[in-house]
Amino acid sequence: MNRRIMKKIFNRLAVLAAVSLLGAVSGCSGQKQLLDPSAPTVVTLWHAYNAYAKVEFDKCIETFNDTVGKEKGIIVDAYGYGASDELDEALYGSANQVIGSDPLPNLFTAYPDSAYRLDQIAPLMDLRNYFSEEELAKYRPEFLQDGIWEEDGARKMLPIAKSTELLFVNETEYSRFARATGADRAELSTWEGLAKTAEAYDQWSGGKPFLGMNSYNDFALLSAVQLGREPYRTENGRVVFDYPQEAAKRVWDVYYVPHLMGWYRSETFNQDGIKSGNLVAYIGSSAGAGYFPEDVIVSGAESYPIECTVRTYPTFEGREELMTQRGANLCGFASDEAHEFAAAEFMKWFTDPEQNAAFAVSTGYIPVEREAFSSLPELLKYVRPEDNNLAVEKSVAAAFEAMESKEFYVKRSFENSYSANQLFGDSLSQKVNLDLEELRLRVESGEKEEAVLADFLGEENFRSWYAGLTAKMSEVLAGEEHEE
Repeated sequence: MNRRIMKKIFNRLAVLAAVSLLGAVSGCSGQKQLLDPSAPTVVTLWHAYNAYAKVEFDKCIETFNDTVGKEKGIIVDAYGYGASDELDEALYGSANQVIGSDPLPNLFTAYPDSAYRLDQIAPLMDLRNYFSEEELAKYRPEFLQDGIWEEDGARKMLPIAKSTELLFVNETEYSRFARATGADRAELSTWEGLAKTAEAYDQWSGGKPFLGMNSYNDFALLSAVQLGREPYRTENGRVVFDYPQEAAKRVWDVYYVPHLMGWYRSETFNQDGIKSGNLVAYIGSSAGAGYFPEDVIVSGAESYPIECTVRTYPTFEGREELMTQRGANLCGFASDEAHEFAAAEFMKWFTDPEQNAAFAVSTGYIPVEREAFSSLPELLKYVRPEDNNLAVEKSVAAAFEAMESKEFYVKRSFENSYSANQLFGDSLSQKVNLDLEELRLRVESGEKEEAVLADFLGEENFRSWYAGLTAKMSEVLAGEEHEE
């Protein structure tokens, strides 16, 4: 038996022992006696909100501590990391008791794969001990489903603010292109139509890219599911990678080919491409709507205003219209009853529509309780005058439309899903970057660009990438190391 399994068993036994000593959770009145306003229970919280979202989140923490927390005897002590990857690394180090790591927090924000991985080392709170079925029924079910991964239905994560991927368009430039070429806006609803539009724009503009794809989106996983195949299937008690070559080829044709041809150009911050006039559109998070530029800056002395339109996430022609759901959830590590109860009290307060809608919408996120979606005007009232109003309003409206008419995909979490999703999500974008660099070097060395492109866009290159991906995914799902 390896050390990791022994540690997992030890942690589980320790938690069971602690629970048996404390006794089963009693009624709410008994739990309230755990808290003492004269000696507050401190709940530590780690999160990965940054920039404006961090400012607003910190304000929420301060409000809670000054009101409900003060009344009940709870102090939330929050610490923000620069990015979710940095937070994941810190949590994983603390859970494994790496030398120099900090003690685990009581609460933390996480995506499902990360939380699942942590739960195998340092068990998480089961929220059913502190939330009634009536309370849980207030949340959007597809958001709540994110935190369920055990057969007994244990709830390990609570949604606090969600986002979805949308198509942001510089309508000013697109309208100019459409008037000149007769381009059809309906083409922007599908991946095939986007590639066709981008090819036409390349020809019309003299070689400029049309679309950028946010490097943080879930394109790889969601595109597979849109094509009708969940890429992770359980077979003989273990998870295997199920990604048919036909589906992979359709994805290749609408992602790899447009990038190699120069119709797409993806960067970390595609908003910069809009601002410089080097992109017309990008796929990005609804949470980033406020960063959509209001002007294109041609030079230090020349700029012009632009209009933004926001559309729902594209799908494949004739296939399911599935949307992404992103955004961190709140989780708590299993500890003593007082800290768990205090953590649950903050969770309930923060996700109540009165607090949650204001925080979510003002930062470009989506609230998590059903009540917050009574009407679009109710959501839009939380858009602040100092924000980029039009872009945020249109983003909220597009997300609202998606939630009314489309289905949000819920990821599975399982052993090694953290590593598997990282590999799958990066595989095609890394292939694009490597081949674009090789294309540049070969052309600079004197080869004709058309001949080099013919090599890259040929069937052999696709088959080589596909074979490599499936082999590496099998290794990762089996828990083996693989070479990049």
